[in-house]
Order: sequence, then C-alpha cells, then structure tokens
Amino acid sequence: MGSPISRLDAQAEVPEQAFDDRIIDLDFHVNPLEDDLLSYVEDDLVKDKLTTEFGPTPIMGKWDAAYGIKEGNEGLFTQGRAEYAEDVREACAKFAIDDPIVNAGINNLPLQHHPVLKNGVVQAANDYMLDNFADEGLYTSMLVPKWDPAYAVEEIERVASENNIVAAYSWFGPKTPWGSEQFDPIFEALVEHDLPLLLHGSLAYWPQHSYIGDEMLTWTEVLGFDWPIHAMVNVVNMIMRGVFDRYPELNVVLQEGGHWWVPFLRYRMDEFYEMHPDDVKITPRKHETGDEYLERRPSEYLRDNIYLTTQPLALPRGSGQARNLLDLSMAEDMFLYSSDWPHQTLDPPTWFYTSRAFDEELRGAILHENAEEILHI
Repeated sequence: MGSPISRLDAQAEVPEQAFDDRIIDLDFHVNPLEDDLLSYVEDDLVKDKLTTEFGPTPIMGKWDAAYGIKEGNEGLFTQGRAEYAEDVREACAKFAIDDPIVNAGINNLPLQHHPVLKNGVVQAANDYMLDNFADEGLYTSMLVPKWDPAYAVEEIERVASENNIVAAYSWFGPKTPWGSEQFDPIFEALVEHDLPLLLHGSLAYWPQHSYIGDEMLTWTEVLGFDWPIHAMVNVVNMIMRGVFDRYPELNVVLQEGGHWWVPFLRYRMDEFYEMHPDDVKITPRKHETGDEYLERRPSEYLRDNIYLTTQPLALPRGSGQARNLLDLSMAEDMFLYSSDWPHQTLDPPTWFYTSRAFDEELRGAILHENAEEILHI
C-alpha cells in the first residue's frame, strides 16, 4: 500500500493544501523498456517472434495523434518515464499524489494482429507489474485482453488475488462494444474477485483507422472527440443490453473518455427508453431470462455502475457554471481523479483547490472517496 507523501519530498507543483488530502490517481502510466518486458514472456515461440519480427509494443500504421506536439511522440513522455516503483514515487511527490493506480497501458496492443502474440505480451506485462510495482507496495491494475475472453479469465484467476492488484485494465473502442455477451465470463470473474474494470482508450481505434477518421486532420479532433464518442457508445451499449442487471456489483471506469457528456446521456437515455422500452426484451440477456424491461431507469445504472476519470477536467471559466455542470454530471457519484502521467496532457489536482466550484465534500469524493469504495483500499 502506498504511504502518504510529504510536501518536503520534492519541489511541489500543486497548491500546498493538496498535501493535506489523500489523492488517488486512477490513470498513471508506467512504461517498461522493451527488453525488460520481453524478459518476462514465458512462451518461447512468442518470445522469438516478438524479439525477431514484431516487437512487444506494435508501431502505429498511421501517424499518432501526438504528431501535432512539437516533440512528436515524445509528447507521451513529457513528464518523464517510469520504469520502476521508485520512478513513480518520485513523480507523485511533485503532485501530492498519495496512491497512483499504476498500469502498464501498452495502449497500442490491440492494434497487433496476432492474438497469441498479444496474449504473450499481456502475460509478460502482468508479471512485470507484479514484480516491479505490486510487490513494491504500489496499487496496480492488471491487463485483461479484450480480444480473448477465455484467456482474460485465465489471467484474472492467475493474477487477481495477488497483493495490491486492485483493478483490471482493458480498452474501449468502436469495435465490439463491451455490452456484448461474449464478455460475460470476464464480468463474472471480475465480480467474483471484487475488481472494477478500467477501460482506457486504445490507439487501435483512433479515428485514423476508420473511414470517417481519415478526414480528421487535427489533434483537437483526433484526441479531443474520438474517445468521448466511443466511451458514450460503450456505456449505452452496456446499460441497454442489461450488463448491470446481470452483474449489479460490476463497476466500470472509463479512462480518458471525457465526462461532460453525462447530462446529455442521462436525460437522452431515459427519454428514448421510456418512449420505446419494448425492444429491450429481444436483447440476448433479457431474452434468455424472459425479462421484458430493464430493472431500473438507464440513468440509474449510469450513476451507480459507471465512473469517469477527470483528465482533462476542462472546467468552464465561471465557478457558478462549473458547479452546475459538476452537479448535472453527477460528479460526486461518478468522477475519479486522474493525472494521465507522464503525457503532455497531464492534469495535476490543482483545479480542486483553485476553483470555487469544489467544496470540501465534492473534492473529497473525487480525489479519494469514490476510488476507495470501488477499489476497496
């Protein structure tokens, strides 16, 4: 378990008051070097292929969104590169982050074509994270392969009970939203092990890899609006296909998928569902159980089962407007602080102390209380 940091540990880059609060960071990326990651691959054939032909972290076929940053892809490492636990602790000291939930990310992994090779990278990444972070006292999320639910369950059974594993990490995108019934074994395993599912945007589904995306030519379009659209699609798909009626204890966290779309979603889902609820009974889960409707209004699942990370917070300028938007977005119930370290888009917890939109109750809920509840820490 992470220990409270001291404001004397490093030159602080956040208001002094931040060191008085517990801050849990739900999206903190570490970046193992390729040779270190390869050393953990257990399958000899997979290791040979990853070493000689493919590499453990696939390269984008088209330009990454970071091309618009002066440093190119190095914008992904603007704040540095954390390979080991001491790197993480040093970085967190500057931003008053007490408990980063570290992940191996590898967000371009779904781009790779070969599922056996991808599974080998998942196995290696999970063992690397266990040795270098979980065993060193840092809360860690394990990788879960979306492309192979059976192997995902195997990894959950293998890794989930290890000390300091507090979440499962996978990806969202337009390809097979998470409401699909093929993911039920994953949901069942996660509920059994009391782990939330963290879903991060994946480079495999950036809009450059779609017909519409080929016409997106700016960083604002690609990074600013692609992932929120896909996040909304996945959330609605899970709710309307009855995932949370079947697994009411499942908590799902959308990372870097935006959050100000919550008012739009909560009211529009309820409106459309109340006009035409009958088609819910022909979705596979409901058809199987013979249920005609959802057990609750769609917006209630949104509030109770879905969580959203805050980076980038992008507050309105006026504190009154900001507070109204936070309330409409059910921020006290749904929001979780995240920094997105070490990327150029880093969002320190400064907002929570400089904006009058946050009182002590709301700040505490977002900075640590919601995370404590779903991570059981």
